[in-house]
Amino acid sequence: MVETLFLTPNDFVTYLLNGISRGMILFLVASGLTLIFGLIGLINFAHGAMVTLGGYLTYYITGATGSFWIGIVSGILIVSLLGLVLERTILHHLYEEPLLGFLGTFGIGLVIEELIGFQFGDQSRSLTSPFPGTVDLLGVSYPTHRLFVIVVGVAVALAVGALLAKTRFGLEIHATANASETAEILGVDSSKVYTLTFVLGSALAAAAGGLTAPITSLTPGVGMTYMLLAFLVIIVGGMGSFKGSFLVSLIVGQIIAFGWLALQPTYVEISIFVAAMVFILYKPRGFFGKPEVFE
Repeated sequence: MVETLFLTPNDFVTYLLNGISRGMILFLVASGLTLIFGLIGLINFAHGAMVTLGGYLTYYITGATGSFWIGIVSGILIVSLLGLVLERTILHHLYEEPLLGFLGTFGIGLVIEELIGFQFGDQSRSLTSPFPGTVDLLGVSYPTHRLFVIVVGVAVALAVGALLAKTRFGLEIHATANASETAEILGVDSSKVYTLTFVLGSALAAAAGGLTAPITSLTPGVGMTYMLLAFLVIIVGGMGSFKGSFLVSLIVGQIIAFGWLALQPTYVEISIFVAAMVFILYKPRGFFGKPEVFE
């Protein structure tokens, strides 16, 4: 705590940027979960495995081609295709049964992680960033790749926000989420909207895995390390609220960055969950939760 009180301005800026970059990583993971839950009502426990798969595909294809960009784009496309196949063959049968949806996605996640472990083993892997080195920002020297992650996180938030608010597909998502039968009467293909939204959520998971691979060592369970915090983000932000996920991701990122100055990482995470539980007791819908989710 004493160290926190005597932070220099440069130290403060560094921790602030670390908090933003960590928050953006968390947001990239949570955003796909939020989209899928907000529309379909499915809590996708396979999401963490898709984050891991996106990271490993980026790692493998980058090694094979020598290009990080080919690696991450290919990883996103492959995981999106996997999401399409899973949604059309298995998951769309489970939307009316939340317990089966939980068991189904949990099982799919386990299978994906076991296959990754079988192919790559338990040894951690690391990926070289396409942006090595540092850049001078606000008087500090900051890792370029972490700054890149911040830019991508903000760009994803703006792009998906515009998609939801400004496009016909976004209107169809809102209409289907609020009244699917009425939407179908008006000509909206709800089944198609469900499928495309799940594919978009899968793509965001793969992007999160690929972008964080140069920051975090890859192991078969790396995606699950983000999942608990991602679930906390979507609950506190408001189930299904995209802007709530963005706001709470930034808050959690800052708490972790500055909390590590005074506490061990484990205690910081415990403190975050305790604070979240207290918050939910007083505001169970979260910051931007919709009443119909809970009533």
